[in-house]
Amino acid sequence: MIAAMVLWVGGIARVRPVRLGVPAAGALIVTTLLAAHGWAWEPAPPWVPATVLVVLLAAPSERSLRGEHDLLRARGATGGQVLGLAAAEAAAAGLAGGLAGVVVSLAGGFLPGSGLTLVREIVLLLLAGVFVAALAVLPPVVREWYFVPADDGPPWWSPYGLDIILLALAFFWPLLGWAGGTMLLWRLVELGLRKGKRAIGGVLRPLVSGLAGVLALSISWRSALLARSVALVALAVAFAISSALTRDGCVAANVDRVVSLVLAAAAAGPSFGLALNERRRDLLIVSTLGGKRRQVATFIAGDALIVGGGGLIAGHLLGVLFVLLTPAEWAAFPHGYFALLGAVVIASCVAASARIAQLAARDEVSDLRDY
Repeated sequence: MIAAMVLWVGGIARVRPVRLGVPAAGALIVTTLLAAHGWAWEPAPPWVPATVLVVLLAAPSERSLRGEHDLLRARGATGGQVLGLAAAEAAAAGLAGGLAGVVVSLAGGFLPGSGLTLVREIVLLLLAGVFVAALAVLPPVVREWYFVPADDGPPWWSPYGLDIILLALAFFWPLLGWAGGTMLLWRLVELGLRKGKRAIGGVLRPLVSGLAGVLALSISWRSALLARSVALVALAVAFAISSALTRDGCVAANVDRVVSLVLAAAAAGPSFGLALNERRRDLLIVSTLGGKRRQVATFIAGDALIVGGGGLIAGHLLGVLFVLLTPAEWAAFPHGYFALLGAVVIASCVAASARIAQLAARDEVSDLRDY
């Protein structure tokens, strides 16, 4: 059984390296932050929001899981076998990312000591890497295999007001402000995109002229998908801003800034690209009905404007909120770093949009059956 899992994971790594590479990169980021900041508990440890963002970014897409699970069911696979293979995948990705994190931490001097102390730190970091990869890989597999996925709609917590409750409790524990603020943003963006077709059309009309109404309707239909991308970009930007505006006397500040830029690029690029890829069916229908390439590009640009622009604006507001909730000394306003952060988000959105536009241009009518 172990040999079979090793062969399966090796095959996945060879055929689809991103499947293991993304959670491995997430484990690398979290283990490096843990090593840089240490294991001492703080009111709002930076590695916690980074872990949440990494897990959200590294989770496999529902479409890829659904296709893979349909094939496994057709071949008679059981739930235990599927979970075992997913666990092996998470372990391989977590160990690889954890080892890379240990190497980076040793090179940066974040793991002082020697002997048993150093060995204990390395083992803890490897376990943390596996745990992060498991959080990213296993829950989506369980959801797709055992439960019928719900249709796109408002976040599951919105009827219960969990975001408001967490924000109210943030004065007792600042970490809850990260969760509550991000969840409230997610709720508001999804609601605004779903209900604000007329307002969205008015904003887009100077840019896209007669396509504003159709584009606004398309955005409304995909409100849940776009809201998730906006929330991810905003959380990454907020993490970057809070890291830049607080001075805690820790030499890990530069590590936080670098990690923040990487997470912002990942949230605005690959994550947004994945959301756009889920819309390729819509783009293909537009092309089939006679839409020109400029019109297809307009649809993509509209999504990019919402995700990139909305994520930057909301992220700045969330970042300031997180700084106000965290008991730390304010640092000087780093204008250059914020400009670099905005450039990274915009460049990542542009790159993802260009890639999806290139794929959409190659789609054929016969490809509709794949959706």
